[in-house]
Amino acid sequence: MTETLNWDHTMVDVTNLQDAIDYFNSKGLAFTPGGHHEYWGTKNALDYFGLNYIELLTIANKEKAKAFPYENNSAIHDAVEDYFAGIQRITTIAIQTDNIEETHQRLEGLGLNVGDITDGKRVDPAGKLIQWKIFYVNDELVNHLPAPFFIQWGNNDDQRREDLKKQGLIKFHPAGDLFVKQAIFNVSDPEEAAKQWSALLQAEVVSEGDTYTINIGDKQLVFKAGVENRLFKLIFHGAKQPEKLQLGQIRFDLLDKK
Repeated sequence: MTETLNWDHTMVDVTNLQDAIDYFNSKGLAFTPGGHHEYWGTKNALDYFGLNYIELLTIANKEKAKAFPYENNSAIHDAVEDYFAGIQRITTIAIQTDNIEETHQRLEGLGLNVGDITDGKRVDPAGKLIQWKIFYVNDELVNHLPAPFFIQWGNNDDQRREDLKKQGLIKFHPAGDLFVKQAIFNVSDPEEAAKQWSALLQAEVVSEGDTYTINIGDKQLVFKAGVENRLFKLIFHGAKQPEKLQLGQIRFDLLDKK
C-alpha cells in the first residue's frame, strides 16, 4: 500500500499565547485554546480551515520544556528554543499520512535520520482525549531549513471533520471564507530545498524562473530565494478584503482570491 500524504497543519511559535490569540482574532481569525502537552510542557491554540489548521505553540511548564532532547522532538524543541530566545515565527508544517509505518520506512530508505514512531496525546479544554501517532525527522535540510514531521490521526478524515464541527472548531471566520493556500519558503538554495521536500513528499517540482513549487492536494509549497531559510509566510485565500498580518516574524497574507 502506498501512503497518501497531505498538509495537516502549520506550526507557529509564540511567546505569549493569549496575546497571539487576541491579535490574530482581532484581524478576523478564530483561534481557540487547544490544550496542554504534558510530556513537552507546552500548550497551544488552534484555528481550523477545514481539516487543515494552524497551531500556535508556547511554553506552559519551563522545567519540562527544557528537559526533553532534540532527537525525536525536533519541531517541539525548536519551539522551546524560540520561546526562550523571544522569537515568534512560523517553523514548519506537519504532513498527514494514512500509513505512518510505510512513510517512516520510506524516509529511512532515503537515508534520513528519522525518529521513532510514538503515540501523542493531549486533553482539550472540554476534557476530550485527542490521540495520534507521530514521528520527527532529526536531520535539518539544506541551509538548516527545518524538516516537516509526520502524523497519523486515530480517526479518519470524515470522522475528524464531523467531530471538529460538533465541537465548533471548524467554523466561520469573520475575515471571510478563509483557507490556507500556500506556504512560502525563503531559502538560500530554493532549487535544492524543493528537491529535498519533493523526495519527502513524493511530489513533482514545478519550476518557473527561480521559484519552485510543489503541489500537495489543493495547496502549494513555494520555494523562493531569501536569507531566512525558514517557512517565511502563509498565503490565505477567501478573505473579504486583502490584509497583511504580522506578529514578530509571523506573516499571514489574507487575499480575496477564491
